[in-house]
Amino acid sequence: EFGYDPRAMAKIAVDQRTSACANPSAYFYGKPLTIEDVLASPMIADPLHMLEIVMSMAGGAAIVVAREDIARTSRRRPVRIKGFGEHLAFKTPTYAEDMVRTPMTVAAKQAFSMAGLTPGDMNMASIYDCYTITVLTSLEDAVFCPKGQGMAYVLDHDLTFRGDFPCNPHGGQLSFGQAGIAGGMSHVCDATRQIQARAGYNQVRDCHRA
Repeated sequence: EFGYDPRAMAKIAVDQRTSACANPSAYFYGKPLTIEDVLASPMIADPLHMLEIVMSMAGGAAIVVAREDIARTSRRRPVRIKGFGEHLAFKTPTYAEDMVRTPMTVAAKQAFSMAGLTPGDMNMASIYDCYTITVLTSLEDAVFCPKGQGMAYVLDHDLTFRGDFPCNPHGGQLSFGQAGIAGGMSHVCDATRQIQARAGYNQVRDCHRA
């Protein structure tokens, strides 16, 4: 529908790997990746190459949620949940009416509306990345860029932790790792650490909203 640029897709994996290479906790720490590497990896499900697909590994993740008065007593800067959105449109993508337009459209609109903020107010984004295409469609459907312009947006921006649009600055599931059924919890943990200025080598500069 919108055309397809395999180099833009590969760049998502490469930018996240660049971030992972600065994160000692990442599975692919110190293992750089190029667009050519991604495109040369085996085709698993056209048009997705092996290095565009998450692999599972052992691990876990947790966060502590508390009332604001309790959170204020923490020695860490508290992170406040300003907005939340959720939309379940189907049990699995097999039943999706449209694979290009995702439930993120409704969920993101709810979250930003509740928070009284816009995508432009964010200092970083933590996007579930089971596949590179998931990052792309989510960025579009959360209106970080117009629908159909995600590939151009990815090519025009630096998605690494030190870039102009940090996306999954811990490396994402593609390069930090997906801890079993913990799924995207590493994204929640990283966003929390980023706002608390505890992300270490991967710290996003002046990060206050994610």
